[in-house]
Amino acid sequence: MRIGVLGAGAIGGLIAAKLVQAGKEVLVHAKGEHGALLAISGLGITGKWDFRIDGSSWLVTLEDAGLHPELEGCCDFAIITCKAKDTTRLAEVARFICTGPVLSLQNGLGNVEILQEILGPHRVAGGVTTNAVFRPKAGEINWVAKGELLIGGRCSGDFVKILSCLDAEEVTDLDAILWQKLLLNVAINPIAAICGVTNGALLSKEMFNQSEATMLEAASVARMEGVSIPSNEELVDRLRSVLESTSENLCSMLQDVKEGRETEIDMMCGEVVRRGERSGVSTPLNAMLTSQIKALR
Repeated sequence: MRIGVLGAGAIGGLIAAKLVQAGKEVLVHAKGEHGALLAISGLGITGKWDFRIDGSSWLVTLEDAGLHPELEGCCDFAIITCKAKDTTRLAEVARFICTGPVLSLQNGLGNVEILQEILGPHRVAGGVTTNAVFRPKAGEINWVAKGELLIGGRCSGDFVKILSCLDAEEVTDLDAILWQKLLLNVAINPIAAICGVTNGALLSKEMFNQSEATMLEAASVARMEGVSIPSNEELVDRLRSVLESTSENLCSMLQDVKEGRETEIDMMCGEVVRRGERSGVSTPLNAMLTSQIKALR
């Protein structure tokens, strides 16, 4: 059995490395200098796990080089961990190399729907993780804090078994877990990125108040859509707990801003605004953060 990890940045690198350690045959699809180093010298992991994967331990395909025809159908499963802007492109990669189910393990809303449209609903599962991982430089990742890995939707049972190396759990309500992760994302990512701070800095009273208000505004949209999410009190407790456990982490949006890359703000706060307009819920805080992040590019 071969598993493809497509879009192997920080989270994808951790997943691929854990699968290799568990004895799985792994294909990693990446790009740029980071992808080249994964092929040549492997991946170094620090933080919660001090480990190195040798470059010969997995098969690496590079985005810039394209896919050799012999790779068609070479994977039994695929896990997509890319940024939202690359979902459509990597869904096509998954369709070419993978014969079985595909898991979206990404931030934001809408990724599962894109995969379902391209691959068919019967082949797609969705998941979220609160594992805090960042990439200090090409060829290296830092696993700052261990978190949950929750998977739902069709084929979820297969991926729970595959990702038992990361203590994956199966859930019945996929929409609920996607929304709950989104609520954390809109509360943490844009504010940390604008202020240029680690997650832990958001525990200060002023920043936490802003994070909380942004999250609860988005929660109102989720409830209007009929999504089952915890009470406001539980959401706030969860936000505080995640900030404490990932206090040293540099969130992905801050890393994107620092590197001048396109962020996922449209699939986070932007998606809250879009759905709020559709549901008749005012979302001024999420709209403001969307505009501010876009102004940083």
